[in-house]
Amino acid sequence: MTVTSVADALEDITPGALYISSAREYDPRIVHAAARRGAYAIVFMRAESVSESMEDSAVTSALPLDAEIPVLFANLHNDERARIAADMAGYPSASLAVFAVQGDRSGKLVSALYSVLHYLGNPLGVIDARGGHSLERELNMSTPLSPLDIQRMLFVMAEDGATSVILHIDDSVLEALSLTSVTVDVYTNTSRESYNVPELSPHVSGMMETLGLDDAPASTSKRPSFLRSHAQKDDADELRRVARQDVQAYGAEITDQTLCVETSQDAKDLVDEVLGAEASEREQELATAVTMVLAAGVKRSSIKSALRLAYEMKDR
Repeated sequence: MTVTSVADALEDITPGALYISSAREYDPRIVHAAARRGAYAIVFMRAESVSESMEDSAVTSALPLDAEIPVLFANLHNDERARIAADMAGYPSASLAVFAVQGDRSGKLVSALYSVLHYLGNPLGVIDARGGHSLERELNMSTPLSPLDIQRMLFVMAEDGATSVILHIDDSVLEALSLTSVTVDVYTNTSRESYNVPELSPHVSGMMETLGLDDAPASTSKRPSFLRSHAQKDDADELRRVARQDVQAYGAEITDQTLCVETSQDAKDLVDEVLGAEASEREQELATAVTMVLAAGVKRSSIKSALRLAYEMKDR
C-alpha cells in the first residue's frame, strides 16, 4: 500500500490519500468517512497537554481491532504538514520561478506584476486573496490558505504548464508557516521601500532557463566596477537579511540566490519612457513590477513591448 497524496479536509481526499484530521480524539465516523473517500490512512491530532504514553494507552483501548484503515496520532504543526505535502507533490515550487510580493495590501502590485509577466508570454499562476488561479483557470480556494492548499495549488500550476507563480504574502492570504518548503526566487516588500538599492547583478541562470530567457540585466550604475560589485553585494545581503525576518512567520525560504529588490530608478525610467511621465505616476506599481522582472533577467526590449500591450489592453 502506497500513500500517494495528503489531504486535511474530507472533500479533498482522493484515492490513496493520507488524511490529516483536525480532530483531537479518535472518531470512528471520521475514519469511516475518510475510508469511503479512498483514504489509505488517517492521522488524528495528539493533545499537547497529554503525555504520549497516557494517550497511547487510552487510544489503544478505544480503537477497534477491525479499523477500516490504519489510524495514527501525531502533533503535526503547519511546517511539518507543509514538508509532508511538498514531498508527496514532488516539491512543485522547484519547477517554477517564484515571485513573492509582501506589503501589498491593495493587491495592485500583484496585478501589475501579473500583467507584465503575462504579456511577456509566461504561463503563470497566482496565489492571492482571491483564491488563486492557474493560467486561465480559477482555483477558487478559501483563504487563508493552509500548507496543504499551497502545495496542491503549486502542483496544479506545474501540471498545467506554468513556468512562474506570484505569491501574495499576507495574513489574509496565508496561514502561519504555509510557505514552508517553498523557495522564493524574486522578492519585494513594498512596506520597506527605504534602502535605495542600486541595480543588482543577480545569479539568474537557473531562473532564466525556467523563464526561457537568454540575457542578464545591464547595470546603469556609473560607479567603478570594483566599488559597484562590493556595494551591490552589501545591499543585496542586507535586503536578504531583512527579507528572511519578514517571511519567517510564513516559512518561505530566502536563499543566497534569492533576488530581494526595491523599486529602482532604472525601472521607473523605463516605465516613463514607454508610458509617459503622467501615466507612469498613476501606475507606480508597474515600476516595482518591472524592477522584479529586470532582476530576473528579462530583456528591456521585451519589457517595453509587454508594458505597451498591457496598457493598451487595460484601456479597452
